[in-house]
Amino acid sequence: MKTFTLESNAALVGYDYLSRLSMDRWAWEYLRRNHRFQRDYALCTDLSPSVSIAPCAPIRMLKSRSEQKLAGRWGLLFLPDPALNGFQADAVWSEAAYPGQVEIHCSPCGPGETCNLWKRTLPIAKITYIIDRLGREYLLVRGKGCVVQVRCTGLPLIGLEPVRMKFTLPDIEAYERMARGQKAVLQLYGDGPDLSVPLWTKTTQILRNGLIALDCLERGMSRREIAVLLYGEARVADAWNDDRGSLRDAVKYLVRKAEALRDGGYLMELLGAQIGPNQKVA
Repeated sequence: MKTFTLESNAALVGYDYLSRLSMDRWAWEYLRRNHRFQRDYALCTDLSPSVSIAPCAPIRMLKSRSEQKLAGRWGLLFLPDPALNGFQADAVWSEAAYPGQVEIHCSPCGPGETCNLWKRTLPIAKITYIIDRLGREYLLVRGKGCVVQVRCTGLPLIGLEPVRMKFTLPDIEAYERMARGQKAVLQLYGDGPDLSVPLWTKTTQILRNGLIALDCLERGMSRREIAVLLYGEARVADAWNDDRGSLRDAVKYLVRKAEALRDGGYLMELLGAQIGPNQKVA
């Protein structure tokens, strides 16, 4: 996929971290700007998961203390703090909401055997281990500016006996979406890209601009002011009042698209949830 750089300025540089996020983290960026979600979070602050450190490794552990029914309506296991961005927040999506999440299967280690995947990951990434009310296990693996959510099956990952982890593919239909998730995992290893220079695709550029537009509207800015921020005063002065209205229409579409993603569209368009009239994300 073709990547490119974007001109930045003091007002836009704060969005540069977005360039390295996977689609499920983009979904969180849109959701955390939803006012209804923010109100739900305010109602559930006393139900936040407990936090501890694993006895066997420097791994942060989150455990659900009570069911957060409000989280299910958004496709989440619990409600993270909307003040935290896509890299910081412990946003863990349910399987129904995020069918493309990476899956690993844990099996017993043989005599003298160790898990190479585990050994390679611990030194280069920060790992958060999550267990929900039903005992299902997840990981958030952070490193090199990206976050990968992992669903664990088989034996308990953190238990009395060491385990070996392997990537799994639950069905043929899941191959393409799983492959995208596993590609995100591979970004954690090797030399990787130069993180000092944000690289964008056409898709992530549009998603970034949508978030900028939402933040500008929240501050009371007009659509013309949004256009100036994104495209520069010279271009807006030249094209804003053009009879064809192409620039005005582009900003109008951008705002409408961003609002749709924020208000629920993130589920299907960014997470790949298959939501129909008889299906729910929780």
